[in-house]
Amino acid sequence: MPELTDISALPPIPWKDHSPTALDYRSVPVDFADPRFVEPLVDVADYGIAGEGYYARTDGLNAPYYRSFPSAPHKIWCRGTVAGHLVRVNAALEPCGVELYALDGFRPVAVQEELWAFFLAQAKTALDRPSAKACEEFAGTYCSDPRNYDPEDSRKWPVHVTGGAVDVTLRCVGSREPLYMGGIFDDPSDVSHTAHFERKLEKLDGKAHALSASDAAALHNRRLLYWAMSGAGFVNYPYEWWHFDLGTQLWVLDGGTDNAGKTERMAWYGPTAIPI
Repeated sequence: MPELTDISALPPIPWKDHSPTALDYRSVPVDFADPRFVEPLVDVADYGIAGEGYYARTDGLNAPYYRSFPSAPHKIWCRGTVAGHLVRVNAALEPCGVELYALDGFRPVAVQEELWAFFLAQAKTALDRPSAKACEEFAGTYCSDPRNYDPEDSRKWPVHVTGGAVDVTLRCVGSREPLYMGGIFDDPSDVSHTAHFERKLEKLDGKAHALSASDAAALHNRRLLYWAMSGAGFVNYPYEWWHFDLGTQLWVLDGGTDNAGKTERMAWYGPTAIPI
């Protein structure tokens, strides 16, 4: 893992054209016999991880929705192993004076259905020719399809239902001020792609001084989040700078590895529920 304390020296975020989307992971096999498959959800606050359920906010400031989702949990829940890895991330970030701020983890299917409807609606206004297939492809870049959800069929699992996916950003430890990431959470546009500012830099022939101060800050902060999370075993979803997986089908699809660095072939996690 790169040394995080010198943010200006962090390597670029790797990227490639036409990465798989959230429509492509459903065929990844899941090991139902893995003991982590039945691992319970935990509240990340109990592990010292700051955060707030973004979809449960009632202040109307959770763009692009500006409303609360009735079924959204106020706490951030995830699998115990995932929470433990988030603690490792915070330990690595501590010398930088920043920490994780969680926005979402386990997500009920009811919330996923509302999000899917939102992104389909966004597609109809964003696309020149919004055919049904094109709208689904647009929505599937930023949201797992919850239609026909079946907890017994791994081909029909939205990734956040597993508790192995987390949405996170960074904030300063002392002031609690969020770090500038160059775009808001859940913006269905290219600015959300993790390597958006890497691509901008490439078009400038790598001349970082030609970036605006805002773009340079976003570039550095995204690199810090990406490498801190990657160093703890998480895999980033390349279309969303905030989304990271561990033990999910999407984690396997995007190159998740075990402790020995060997690429995993099967996911650990399936659908779960908040403890009563």
